Amino acid sequence: MIAALVSGLTAVRKNWGLVFLVLASNLGLALVLAVPTAASVERGLKNTESARSMLYGFDYTWWSHWNDEQTGHSKALAPDILGVGFAFKNVDLLLKGELLHGFFESDGGIDPVVLGLAWLYVLLQTFLSGGILGVFRGETAGWTLRGVLHGSGFYFGRLFRVALIALVIDAALLTLNIPFARWADTRARESVSENTATAWMLGRHALLLLGLLLVNLLSTYAKAIVVLEERSSAILAWVSAVGFCVTNAVKTVGHYLLVVLLAVLLLAIWHFVDGAFETTGYKTQIFTLLFMQGLVFGRIALRLSLMAGALALYRRQTTL
Repeated sequence: MIAALVSGLTAVRKNWGLVFLVLASNLGLALVLAVPTAASVERGLKNTESARSMLYGFDYTWWSHWNDEQTGHSKALAPDILGVGFAFKNVDLLLKGELLHGFFESDGGIDPVVLGLAWLYVLLQTFLSGGILGVFRGETAGWTLRGVLHGSGFYFGRLFRVALIALVIDAALLTLNIPFARWADTRARESVSENTATAWMLGRHALLLLGLLLVNLLSTYAKAIVVLEERSSAILAWVSAVGFCVTNAVKTVGHYLLVVLLAVLLLAIWHFVDGAFETTGYKTQIFTLLFMQGLVFGRIALRLSLMAGALALYRRQTTL
């Protein structure tokens, strides 16, 4: 599993431009919401004392008043997405199944515009994954945008079916979690110990998260198999992925956990840097913005290294 991690990181280092390609796609989609939201914030701050004070700290009173007047996607702009809060919020939304239109354990759901953009993001990343895996399959440095787009288009149909199967399995897990969550919550309420009740509550969330991560792991290998072996059947690719991951459970799961731990470490570094200074004035705001993009860059690099490492591990184990 260490070899798979090193292989993945090395492949990304050799083709680091792919990270910028994915980052550019992220920023392009983000601007669809960021531009109108920024315009709304600017209108709300115009001719107010908060316009100046917001340069030197977050004005919660102003934000609360502004947020009450907002409808649609701009209402999602809130303090809980600042700092490392975005990671916890994303995990919460994931466990509630909000991507599937907030059907599971929803308390209102995501704005349709944000939800639509999220689905477009998933579709775009599925499209790009074919071309990126094609680059990693070559085991050499260097790629062209034309080559990546060609590979993306060539494999898109197959990888779309792989992703669709993953979504169906995720939906099944979230559906099964509804009665299980009710049962676990009942056990928690009936517990005489606060520690036991907490264990029931956290345990059911941890179990669901592990299930969703397992689906992601299998999906990653199914995509690698499609590209490496030119598979046309998404179902058979999933069957092969399950068989390979079961046979090589220690290596595949260990590699996946190492990447997850590196992602957590990256988040911890961001938390430390974010708390090390106050973002006051435009100079520190620019620095914070650049550092935040560095965090996103690192997270994308780890995601691509997971794909490259899975492909390298599968090729190594199947050719022994």
